Amino acid sequence: MKNAFSINIIFLLLTIVGLALVPKLPVQLQPDDTGERVHVSYQWRGMGPEVIEKEVTSPIEGTLSSMRGLKRVTSNSYSNRGRVTLVFKDGTDMDAARFEVMSLMRGLHSRLPDGVKLPQVGYKRGNADDNPLLMVYTINGEGNSYSLQQYAERYIAPGISNLPEISNVSVTGASPMEWNITYRKEHLKQAGLDVNALQTAIRDHLNVREIGSATVHKGTNKELINLTYSAKPGDSLIWNELVVGKQGNRVLKLTDVAKPELRESEPRSYFRVNGLNTVYLVINSAKGANQVDLAGRVKQEIERQKTSFPENFSMLVNYDASKEISREVEKITSRALLAIIILLVFVLLVSRNWRYLLIVGLSLGANLSIAVIFYYILGIEIHIYSLAGITVSLGMIIDNTIVMTDHLRHSNNRRAFLAILAATLTTMGALVVIFFLKEEQKLNLIDFAVVMIVNLSVSLGIALWLVPSLMDRLPLSSSTGRGFRRRKRRIVRLTRGYATFLKFGLRWRRAFIVIFILGFGLPVFLLPDKLEAEKDEELAWYQKTYNSTLGNDSYTSVVKPWVNRILGGSWYYFSNYFSSGNFNWDNNRTKLYMRGSMPDGSSVHQMNDVFTDIENYLAGFEEVDLFTSRIYSIENASIEITFTDEAENSSFPHVLKNRLISKANQIGSSDFTIYGVGQGFSNRTRDGMRNNRIELRGYNYDLILEEAGVFSDSLLKNPRIQEVIIQTGSSWRGKPRYGFVMGLEPARLEEVGSSLRNVYQNLLYQAPNDVKAAYIPGKNGTVAVTLSEANQGKTSVWDMQNNLLYSGESGFRLKDVGFLTKERTGDVIRKQNQEYVLMVEYDFIGPYQLNRRVRERFMEQLNEELPVGFSAVSKSGWGGWNREDKTQYWLLLIVAAVIFFLCSVLFESLRQPLVVISAIPVSFIGLFLTFAIFKINFDQGGYAAMILLCGLTVNAALYIINDYNNMRKSNQTQSKFKLYLKAFNHKIIPIALTTLSTIMGLLPFLLAGPDEGFWFSLAAGATGGLVFSLIAVAVFMPIIQLPKSQNAIPGPTNPLKGEPQTRDHSTLNKKHAKQNPKPKTP
Repeated sequence: MKNAFSINIIFLLLTIVGLALVPKLPVQLQPDDTGERVHVSYQWRGMGPEVIEKEVTSPIEGTLSSMRGLKRVTSNSYSNRGRVTLVFKDGTDMDAARFEVMSLMRGLHSRLPDGVKLPQVGYKRGNADDNPLLMVYTINGEGNSYSLQQYAERYIAPGISNLPEISNVSVTGASPMEWNITYRKEHLKQAGLDVNALQTAIRDHLNVREIGSATVHKGTNKELINLTYSAKPGDSLIWNELVVGKQGNRVLKLTDVAKPELRESEPRSYFRVNGLNTVYLVINSAKGANQVDLAGRVKQEIERQKTSFPENFSMLVNYDASKEISREVEKITSRALLAIIILLVFVLLVSRNWRYLLIVGLSLGANLSIAVIFYYILGIEIHIYSLAGITVSLGMIIDNTIVMTDHLRHSNNRRAFLAILAATLTTMGALVVIFFLKEEQKLNLIDFAVVMIVNLSVSLGIALWLVPSLMDRLPLSSSTGRGFRRRKRRIVRLTRGYATFLKFGLRWRRAFIVIFILGFGLPVFLLPDKLEAEKDEELAWYQKTYNSTLGNDSYTSVVKPWVNRILGGSWYYFSNYFSSGNFNWDNNRTKLYMRGSMPDGSSVHQMNDVFTDIENYLAGFEEVDLFTSRIYSIENASIEITFTDEAENSSFPHVLKNRLISKANQIGSSDFTIYGVGQGFSNRTRDGMRNNRIELRGYNYDLILEEAGVFSDSLLKNPRIQEVIIQTGSSWRGKPRYGFVMGLEPARLEEVGSSLRNVYQNLLYQAPNDVKAAYIPGKNGTVAVTLSEANQGKTSVWDMQNNLLYSGESGFRLKDVGFLTKERTGDVIRKQNQEYVLMVEYDFIGPYQLNRRVRERFMEQLNEELPVGFSAVSKSGWGGWNREDKTQYWLLLIVAAVIFFLCSVLFESLRQPLVVISAIPVSFIGLFLTFAIFKINFDQGGYAAMILLCGLTVNAALYIINDYNNMRKSNQTQSKFKLYLKAFNHKIIPIALTTLSTIMGLLPFLLAGPDEGFWFSLAAGATGGLVFSLIAVAVFMPIIQLPKSQNAIPGPTNPLKGEPQTRDHSTLNKKHAKQNPKPKTP
């Protein structure tokens, strides 16, 4: 080969570049599921949903709605917080979109009300946005926790924050110091004071005030200076000097009516590891960062700072994400290396030639190294799914190398590249279906597809240029000798037997086709039990015919189950098993989660007391490695439990879950949900899903509430409807929320000389809240001054209704002028594209047909009465709750279309591509039976195996038919049957070897067991399908491909007799020469 030396040098340089880029690749355990969404979250404490929606949510929506590429805007406004979700069109640059949203939020923040924190922008909801947790350090030392936190924030956190790819560093676990001034409202009233008087006095005392000027003598010079008054620093105030008022001739000091105390403020949330109240340094990495390398740099920075730590100050690693990633990557890499070793040993055993093994090994190494260059250019992350793509592609890469090497060895040309190109393109075409999956499924498998496409593309260049140049330097000799001739004789005998079987199969072609069709299965089990009419229309004639035959009760209950089993085949068997499976799979460590919630009116401190009891219980188990508590509110509190390596794969997680269930049932103040292993548990109160749901949309929230109330009243007039609920979400998802609603009678208010404002102020006096009186400087930062009532939180409903309220000099009670009742309330205001959304739900007592007709009549009436700009839509269908969505499997038809197009171009035929595609369902029989018989969970690994089988099965069929077509062009005198046998003989050994090599490459993951999830299901599904793909190629494809005619099936003669053989078939050539001697030359 010309320029062989130059080609080898070029590939060597590319290999070195690829190896140098390996450390630059981001390594994570799971792929970044950014998607096409951006979430904006914000907080405004003390405010209800209506205020937050009007003052914060609406301005944010108005600002963001003009962004380019925006497809949909949804928002939820809760008490104290809110969230806006932006959904962008496919192809949008999400990093640029997120940057634009952040810029808009910074510009808008100054125009939002005081008290609204800067909105947070991220790719995910909640705290786990695009900043994954990297490390958690525990900080210990002398002094209180607040001083430790201050030291870490000032000296440790800045150095770590300056490291590249660090997104956030926070120090938690300590609450700032504050002055808590406790008072009793009765004492203040006796002294003629109120909370506002205390607040004003404190602010006047602490504010800096000018009190005049003075003359200072400096020697013979005089200097005029201004005099100001200010209090002492916040942590050394003398409160008995603060005057708050006057009672008669007595001057009242603050300590006369209240008790000041310097203490840590009550935390608004809690974060603990293993139940320890300590200070934590929490480090988050940027999206897409190499967490393994980044954790190493963080540890180096901590080691550098240790030299300047105070005495008895220490930092311990509490959590390190890089350890888990390193362990998982090391495990997968070791198995991938084992797969490579198995493949190379397999090549050596088959070829029995060290040079052959060296060529395959060098080609494989160059392929993987050069692919790294494209990983780096395309920004591909190394995680569980991309490693799967690399591992699965190993067998295919070696297959291309083997095919080209064997062809060059025997023919000394590169004409086999066209078949290699077509086979590789079909496999790559099969991977196209991944790009059409739903967003949540595509995010996991997209890197799997891209990695395989990159590796296979590089393998084409390896086969076309590197393999020939290596063979030029490492020539291989052709196989000859006695052993080789014996193998050829054995092939002849096997071919005779195979020819006899094919004749039998062609004679009974229809029977074989029926067997294969029933083996795959007919979708009779997908037929519905009944056909229903649309709206109020009568059943059509075909619907009546169906219902009286296939929809008959006797047929559906007795006959249909047997028909499904007989005609459904392996598809029905697999479908019944798969309906209880889980498509998604998480490769994280075994974890147990316990989430808690408390009734409305509870406090986060009460929730913390409950979780402290649970933490003390968990601390008694040695099998528990780590339990992390996060308590943010009465609705958002959780414990995440991880186990030791020994206990993780044992029965202990299930035992602990059962014990926690018993523990949860003993705690009456909280509801719990426990999940993570086995079947989940929940004792939370839910309303359940109602059988009728009507969604109302409109541009005015008050008006849409009014229309929903009118519609509810009209529904309740029907005797079959007992209760109607108006809410913003689904009653199945959230728990029912209740609140006290006050109603006042204007006439009674006028009689007692009061007003709505006066009643409100009196009720605030009855149930006062904490008041932030001032903020003053201290030694370690700003110190807050908080006014608290001694009996806060102890006011009952009876007290609110019966305590005396005052209006001027007269008194009255709330029950005399109004009422206070407990009613169901909404806790969220939902909007979609700036339209308010409400849900009206009710249960209808009666048959389905009557329910549907009544609902449609109400819907028509409602839409006629709604104002312009309002609409009502029925959401009563169960949707995806009764059966898992399986649209991703119909996308496999795209694979068939791609394969048909490529094969049509290669074969120049429209019939032969159909023969190739027909082999795919036969291979699926093996996949279906493998999962159903061995009860393997069908997750994304199983779906990846289906895609893989589409390409590999077609490749095997493509090699044989392509060789068969080439022989027909060069030899038109022999029958199609003989030519097919010859093509089969030429390609069945490479096909069998490539199939076995692929199975060998997956063998380490198959032996790892079902606990490996994605890997095990991928290996099991691919192995079962590949075994049946050989049956498809050897039996099914020739039966439907070859014609059933006498010319195609000659008498019982040697199918190879009289046919030209390869140059290595010396024995057969001599026998042919004796039977057909050449005429002598005259």
